[in-house]
Amino acid sequence: MVKPSDLHMLWTAPDNTRLTPKQYSFRLPVHVAAKLAALGDIYPSRSRTELVGDLLATALDAVEQSLPYADGAIIVELPDGEKVCETLGLRRDFWNRANAHYQTLERELGNSKPGKLFSER
Repeated sequence: MVKPSDLHMLWTAPDNTRLTPKQYSFRLPVHVAAKLAALGDIYPSRSRTELVGDLLATALDAVEQSLPYADGAIIVELPDGEKVCETLGLRRDFWNRANAHYQTLERELGNSKPGKLFSER
């Protein structure tokens, strides 16, 4: 998970991002567009697509972590006694739906056997 405080390091490093085969188009509120343009001025080596992608990924990680969940059945007990439980609730629903969309997008990119974005837990 990328934290907002890590974006500076990300934006000054080489980029190895894979992009979706389809383009997304949307309009932004004026104040958001102004801030995005300012970031583009500060990080001229990054495209708007890269900046928006990184910002969205950071926000989505934060939203995922805030989704309600409950512990389900114990999946495994670690040697130190810690128990890893199945995750249930909205977070699990988000993971399942994200996995399905991820696999569809990977197939569109030519990957005939895509893995999952989120592992079972």
